[in-house]
Amino acid sequence: GGAAWKQQALRNVGDMVCQYRNHPSVILWGVRINESADDDALYSAANATARTLDPTRATGGVRCIKKSRLLEDVYTYNDFLYDGVNAGCERKKNVTPDMGKAYLISEFNGHMYPTKPWDDEAHRTEHALRHAAVLDAVFGQDDIAGAFGWCMFDYNTHKDFGSGDRICYHGVTDMFRNGKLAAAVYAAQQSATPVLAVSSAMDLGERAGSVRGRVFVITNADEVRLYKNGRFLRSYTHADSPYKNLPRPPIEIDDFIGDQLEREEHFTPQQAKLVKDLLNYSARFGFAHLPPQIMAKAGILMTRYGMRFEDAYALYGKYIGDWGARATDFRFDAVTGGAVVRSVHRTAVTALQLTADPSHTLLRHGSTYDAALVRLAMCDQNGNVVPFWHGDVKVKIDGPLELIGPRRATLRGGLGGIYLKTLGRPGAAEVTLKTQQTEPVTLRFLIKTEEETWERE
Repeated sequence: GGAAWKQQALRNVGDMVCQYRNHPSVILWGVRINESADDDALYSAANATARTLDPTRATGGVRCIKKSRLLEDVYTYNDFLYDGVNAGCERKKNVTPDMGKAYLISEFNGHMYPTKPWDDEAHRTEHALRHAAVLDAVFGQDDIAGAFGWCMFDYNTHKDFGSGDRICYHGVTDMFRNGKLAAAVYAAQQSATPVLAVSSAMDLGERAGSVRGRVFVITNADEVRLYKNGRFLRSYTHADSPYKNLPRPPIEIDDFIGDQLEREEHFTPQQAKLVKDLLNYSARFGFAHLPPQIMAKAGILMTRYGMRFEDAYALYGKYIGDWGARATDFRFDAVTGGAVVRSVHRTAVTALQLTADPSHTLLRHGSTYDAALVRLAMCDQNGNVVPFWHGDVKVKIDGPLELIGPRRATLRGGLGGIYLKTLGRPGAAEVTLKTQQTEPVTLRFLIKTEEETWERE
């Protein structure tokens, strides 16, 4: 921009600092125009403005270029290196011109792997694993101060971006803050609330060739115990994860058989292990391209134990495919301190239930209206989101509240939401949510006006 434009940019920096400097959540000031080229005069002035108005915080500026002029305290860089197979992030020495100053990754992932809540299971899983891979790489490098994943939630955009609908599906949550699987990667890093997310619905028909694929659990618990139809198969801890730096990384579930071959087929421990390795590998990657080490085990089974490939296929159908058997129930128990803190059941969907989670139910109308977000989800009988449910939810309001938007909310991928606003009158309100397939859900709200709040409090 020209001189006037640059002066406005400097005023914006000053306004930003003055408006937010009393917020303890602010950790540094971004004083550069997003992903812009170097401009020593402009950015020297921008840094001086921020430091004068708030000498207690560092400055940074979002870049998409390496080794640029560092006038700030922290070199901040959007690192979109990771493509799913390469290194998770750049090394600091390859990006910053000054190794003596702090380095922060200001964005990663985002547009590299847009993901919708209704994408297929493999896509949603890969999205979560990409966030885990970058975080794991960052944790493995002591000279990187931290990293911000792009981004928290999906957002509206312009005609030149998005998925043809002017929406960027870059978030770990949707626009209504309903979490995608990737959100659990971040949630698992805290300890206050138990987290247990399972990447797969365990429906073979969802995957190409009916191959189950790689299954991951994401948790902040000490261990996860896996049961099949009530029978214990195996316990997993974070030490079993392929990600070795992240404190609480995703854990791969790689055993769907346990000791069933010894108990039910009466195999010796040696034969059972060979068969189990073959079947579990095939459950994750299929029979089509078995690697040499698995083929070697198959050869031992054929020469030493007289087994044929037909036997392997039959055992696969019995213990992995479960063809013709009663509905399989996989139960994942998250265990902390010896106690089960959360459980997830994966079995055939037999019933639907609409759930509604309001951000708050006490609203205060002051100089302007107050608002509440209600997150909506279509779940199965076990509380799991049904990711391919698309439909409308009819909204009926009784009382001094108003819906922001149409009277019908649309769920896509089993998720959606509504916003409610106050009308300036105190009182109680009820919001009833209905679909054609579920029982109605009623939420109750209390609305207070500013005058009423002052009188009572």
